[in-house]
Amino acid sequence: MPWIKEEKLETLKRLFPNIKIECNEKISSIEVEKGQILEILEFLKTSEDFGFQMFIDFTCVDYPLHKPRFQGVYILYSPEFKERIVVKTWATDDTLPSLIHLWKGAKWAEREAYDMFGVTFEGHDNLVRMFMWEGYKYFPLRKDFPKEGIADTYLPSLNEPENSIPSHDYNPYHTQLPTIEDLENTEKKRFEKKQAQIVLNWGPLHPGTHGTIWFLFDMEGEVIKHCDIILGQLHRGIEKLSEDLTYTQIIPYTDRMDYISAICSNVAYVNAVEKLLDIEVPEKAKWIRTMMCELQRINSHLLWLGTFALDLGALTIFLYTFREREKLMDIIEGIAGIRLNSSFMRIGGVRYDLPEGALDVIKHFTKDFPSKIKEYETILTKNRIWQRRNIGVGVIKEEDVYQYGLTGSVARGSGVPYDIRMLQPTDAYDKVDFEIPLGTVGDSYDRYLVRMEEMKQSLEIVKQCVKQLEKIKDDKYLATDNPYVLPTLQETFISIEAMVKDFNLRIYGEQTPEGEIYLSGENPRGELGFFIVSKGEGKPYRLRIRSGAFYNLQVFPELIEGRTIADAVVLLGSLDPVVGETDR
Repeated sequence: MPWIKEEKLETLKRLFPNIKIECNEKISSIEVEKGQILEILEFLKTSEDFGFQMFIDFTCVDYPLHKPRFQGVYILYSPEFKERIVVKTWATDDTLPSLIHLWKGAKWAEREAYDMFGVTFEGHDNLVRMFMWEGYKYFPLRKDFPKEGIADTYLPSLNEPENSIPSHDYNPYHTQLPTIEDLENTEKKRFEKKQAQIVLNWGPLHPGTHGTIWFLFDMEGEVIKHCDIILGQLHRGIEKLSEDLTYTQIIPYTDRMDYISAICSNVAYVNAVEKLLDIEVPEKAKWIRTMMCELQRINSHLLWLGTFALDLGALTIFLYTFREREKLMDIIEGIAGIRLNSSFMRIGGVRYDLPEGALDVIKHFTKDFPSKIKEYETILTKNRIWQRRNIGVGVIKEEDVYQYGLTGSVARGSGVPYDIRMLQPTDAYDKVDFEIPLGTVGDSYDRYLVRMEEMKQSLEIVKQCVKQLEKIKDDKYLATDNPYVLPTLQETFISIEAMVKDFNLRIYGEQTPEGEIYLSGENPRGELGFFIVSKGEGKPYRLRIRSGAFYNLQVFPELIEGRTIADAVVLLGSLDPVVGETDR
């Protein structure tokens, strides 16, 4: 996806002389003063010459030696001109103005920045912790916060006898754990806002939530009047851990975010790092990546369809989709070595070449699968019960897509042709033909139809990849001639130079050039983006993960108001979040 054109940045400079401009092939950004940030953001959103209507992401970067300390980073998209821009400003007195009157999607992003950095937002109507519990005294993404946490509890010295350790005080993780009083205060704070007849807890462990999400409904009879979503039950601090890992060591952590489509997450991340390092990936690896991503997309959509239908009472579809999903899992295991979290991608290519016979098995699947999709559609698409449960539920308008930063099938179900594979193609996506299915109403039924058509389009992409891979004679699948790319295991065994290179990269990391980059991929949950700040070291200074599932879930409370609990199951299933990615 192209960044904003340099001439447009010069126009901005003439209109706002105090801004600073950075423009290169990796990022185009402007730095503005805090006092001007709202004026400039509103201008970028409303001006016909710029049209940056869509909110993509907001985060902070901590520079402890700089005064002010925290820099706010806003990423916006122009649907009309198909351009991106990054806007930066400094949080004087650790405060920034809230953007919720410009973009509703900023609400959760600002809460996350408050939770992780301690930056407060003037004008925010509900600035509470996002992942940590109320009463927690620290801010984990600050540079002075250690990975292992802060020892607020009793920690025995090595010289004390084992029987002297008070077990109820000892905390092996050296971090402050929530007390019963903390948890009661958090729950009390949530319930104080409730005014209706019934307060209903849905989750955090409930089959209908598809993960550890806690929904708190304020109800009158069966009708939902208000909804709070409480995240954090699966928060693992991947962004914090990444600050002490080499770029290669981060790859397995991307597996554990959207664990249903781990390969797609791998590819989005390694593409960002390769762009930062200017690594050219071998042609064969590009086609393998594209093929594997689309197989994984079908796999993910099958799981969505089976569990979504099961939630609505259609058991047969669940059994049918898992029948085909097992075939796909066998294909992925045969190529990547593991069914789920394979870490198959590498910076510079893929881990292995395709095994003998892999393309034949995939060709057989592509011939068999269309008849299976037809089975699903025959059972569901015109089914009166299915239509009554889905049609008119959770209608998302085009403006909602821009306001909340909705992406993936959720955005396309509302008629917005936002697909990273088409707008900013990586790997072999610029060489394959496919269509972007779009909805017309934007309800749960449209999102169902869009995902069904997406599986068909993914199948066509896989066919094209197989056809091309059969033609490629070059067996090179990893750019090991690049100084930033790890050698293969075979090269390490037979070459002393490769062994030294392997040692240096694994110990000292990929010494990336100083700079910043934002690059994203089309995950089955939506846009999965990586904003990387490099200080020229072998590990990222700041790694921000832009989760499509996180932003898509944020629209749920608005859509569910005035509807019933039965509709909540339908709406959540049609949004299809994965908690490993929302919590990160």
